[in-house]
Amino acid sequence: MRGIQHRVRILIVEDEQIVAEDLRQTLENMGYSVVGVVSSGEGAVETARKEIPDLILMDIMLSGKMDGISAAHQIRSEHDIPVIYVTAYADSQLIERAKVTEPFGYIVKPFNEREVQSNIEIALFKHRLEKEIRKRDAILLALGFGVEWFLRQVYEAHGALLSGSPVTFGYHLEPILEHVGIAMELDRIPVFRYDGGDTQPVLTLVAEWYSPGRSPLRPGEGVLSVSPASFGLDEKQTVVRSGETVTISSVNLPPGSEVFLKTHGIRTVVLLPVTIHDRTWGLVAFCDKGDRDFSGEEIEAMRIMVNIISGMIGLSLTPVSGVQDSKNRLFSEEK
Repeated sequence: MRGIQHRVRILIVEDEQIVAEDLRQTLENMGYSVVGVVSSGEGAVETARKEIPDLILMDIMLSGKMDGISAAHQIRSEHDIPVIYVTAYADSQLIERAKVTEPFGYIVKPFNEREVQSNIEIALFKHRLEKEIRKRDAILLALGFGVEWFLRQVYEAHGALLSGSPVTFGYHLEPILEHVGIAMELDRIPVFRYDGGDTQPVLTLVAEWYSPGRSPLRPGEGVLSVSPASFGLDEKQTVVRSGETVTISSVNLPPGSEVFLKTHGIRTVVLLPVTIHDRTWGLVAFCDKGDRDFSGEEIEAMRIMVNIISGMIGLSLTPVSGVQDSKNRLFSEEK
């Protein structure tokens, strides 16, 4: 599946009308999309909040209470948007102030097309690279948390058994789902259990995490069960139940098979099976509200997380005597 490419969206902040118009025409001739042309720092902050452009060309010297550097500082504190300064001045004090806002380049007036395009492309590349590095670090941190969380759950369960306390296992998966969801910038991650047998299987929701501003799949305390066809799994049911990873996009589903995805604003979903004792118990759905290509590293991180989740669910399904026996063997080996 290939993601849908969009034109780079750029906001121009320039208080000289002739320069602003020249810059707008230059950018559009290069194939970029200009989402706005504003002349003040206050207007830049407001438009950035509304449009969330891919990049901002910011004049340093602006009329009004907020100059370009102050506007860039405000925008960078709220959004991860790269800023390139446009200036006719090379004053050392201005440059020192500008450095604090971590700009992605400088364009000196009068500019030429080659200079503008090279600065933009370098800034976009650098920003993508930095974003991928941050995401990779966040994913590694989430994986580390997942391992620690699983070991803590095992320890607490076994400790309760040794002390003679009653043990109640459940699907308390929200902490690990939240960490990986935030790290991968996902929309939601539901966990489903297969019910109904092999002839008429249904997917029953047992746990979920969803990003701020989204609604839960299952409001209240009711039971949510959906058909595999709702995920577009009619033709890929055997594939995912055999242990393979399935990626589904709402843009290439057969008509009528994407009801669940459309209802909840999901455009891309990666489905990984939860395997317990060599059998497919359920699946985890990594959902995104956009058309998205997941990298091989992201898919591998998903697999690791699902393995941790499978281990936890497997523990919850283990008979108490079986857990007790395994704990006794562990302690006898330590002696």
